[in-house]
Amino acid sequence: MTEQQLDVRQLAHLLKVIADETRLRILGALAADAMTGKELAETLGLTPPTISHHMKKLTEAEIVLAESDAQRQWYRLNGDLLLASKRVPLTASAEDGVSEDASEEEKFRAKVVRDFFDGERLKSIPAQRKKRVIVLQHLLRHFAPDRAYTEREVNEVLRPMHEDVATLRRELVDYGYLVRDRGVYQVARETPERDVQIAQEITGDERQWLSSLLTRAVEVATHVPPRETPGS
Repeated sequence: MTEQQLDVRQLAHLLKVIADETRLRILGALAADAMTGKELAETLGLTPPTISHHMKKLTEAEIVLAESDAQRQWYRLNGDLLLASKRVPLTASAEDGVSEDASEEEKFRAKVVRDFFDGERLKSIPAQRKKRVIVLQHLLRHFAPDRAYTEREVNEVLRPMHEDVATLRRELVDYGYLVRDRGVYQVARETPERDVQIAQEITGDERQWLSSLLTRAVEVATHVPPRETPGS
């Protein structure tokens, strides 16, 4: 199989496909091993029709590959595609800068990150709300989308970037980027509802930005080699 190449548009489509809690659970299970639909249903506590519905979406997008032996159909991650997704040049990347044809929103976002960060260290918390939201979004990249954190663990993630962890933690929760329930924090799984005032503080497509965090889950999956299916 030749090396696959993706552009930003194709990557955005992949992110939309996997921006679903059940599909993320399926990808997590397949990261450990190739499995049949029946095994996935039993492992995840889902019905076979539910597995079939989501596998159709994942196989159509070629995120998951299906292979049949004499009796069963096996599913495995498409490692080539997932590796290609990691190599897509993102014009809005704060680390790499922006291209000349980037949108004004992308340029503004990159400038805010350059102005307020020294590497990964946050020099100061912006007073202007529009810039503060961009800083919070940048900080959220340091939280794994698929795990829960205690308050102490949240502080440990934030402290290397800025000493005022209480303010940053509170703001991440207030903006709905971190969801807190009984002292446990998790990255939000969907974009919070916004009133008119808050919506004015958001730069760009917030839903697409939040979906991009799932790239990290995909990257983790590529480090686990799938099991060879029978007869391969």
